[in-house]
Amino acid sequence: MRMAQMNTTGMLWLEALRRRWSLRLVAGESRWQFVVHMAGWVRLFIRQTRWLHALDARDTLRRAAQADPGLYERWHRPYISTHFDGDTRRRIVSSHYAFVMRRFPARLGERIVSGGSARLATLRLDGATGAYLSLRKPSRGDAGELSLLLLTLDKQVLASCILTFDRSDSVIVGAVKGAGPHTPAEASREFIQASHGLHPTDLLVSLVRELAALHGLKRIRAVASSARVAGVSHGPDADGDDAFWRAQGGVPSSSGCLELPLSLMRAPCADGPRSRREKRQQREAFREKACAAFAAAFRSTDERFPAGATASVSRDAAAIVHSRSPAAQQPASEHGGMLVAGL
Repeated sequence: MRMAQMNTTGMLWLEALRRRWSLRLVAGESRWQFVVHMAGWVRLFIRQTRWLHALDARDTLRRAAQADPGLYERWHRPYISTHFDGDTRRRIVSSHYAFVMRRFPARLGERIVSGGSARLATLRLDGATGAYLSLRKPSRGDAGELSLLLLTLDKQVLASCILTFDRSDSVIVGAVKGAGPHTPAEASREFIQASHGLHPTDLLVSLVRELAALHGLKRIRAVASSARVAGVSHGPDADGDDAFWRAQGGVPSSSGCLELPLSLMRAPCADGPRSRREKRQQREAFREKACAAFAAAFRSTDERFPAGATASVSRDAAAIVHSRSPAAQQPASEHGGMLVAGL
């Protein structure tokens, strides 16, 4: 029995090292960097062996590690927040993939776990070319496991947000960024103008709240700038302060995070000059439609929302789900309407 266990452990190590070597080739890691990382594996031999067995014990984690060999050593270094210790980092990785496979629609969960991307919804904009929402694995896992992006139809990044489901009822926002370095400033200005003043990063945080409502999450946290992992741009302007999160209602919490309210109270649209009220109404209508289309992409195959969905999911989302059913295929409105795209 002991010999069989040793053989199994040896096979796990060989397979993990082989896949980790392939990651080195893809990432352009030098031989010296690879040796340093492997020294960390040896130094943590007992705990690393337990982690390899834990990854192999669950089919979801095994396939996720095959698609992203960085999972083999994700817990070795600071991850999401510098306040998280090794045990917390391992737990978060396990919890995230368990959540994705249990709570996401099967096809969407499979695509995410296998390292693919999923186009969730196309957003139609007044007087603009439009944009769409996408989910995929981040290029680096330091800030978390799942990247939510708002892109132009030409695939230019308007904003991105990295999420990790750290428990069955909690999500952590590891980073929020504005437009990508290769996205022209005109693209961002066009989106803001066409959405009646809604900034891309603000929309993504609204979508995180919609996702929390859909799955009945009780907690949303964002990593504070003081706890960000080195090399991760945390704020929309990457300036190191937490003004953005304070504007979103964030208050300091434990583990280097800010606690965000599950919903954010907004100024009544009836206040202010008429032109301002109308613009605010149009902006909030666009936000609601975007959230509804986003939520509809997470419905299960029988057209119901996942277990844990709450009544706070907007009525618009239910309407979109109905419109996608075989019995009622209706086109979306041309005026700021949203279309749920196929996965």
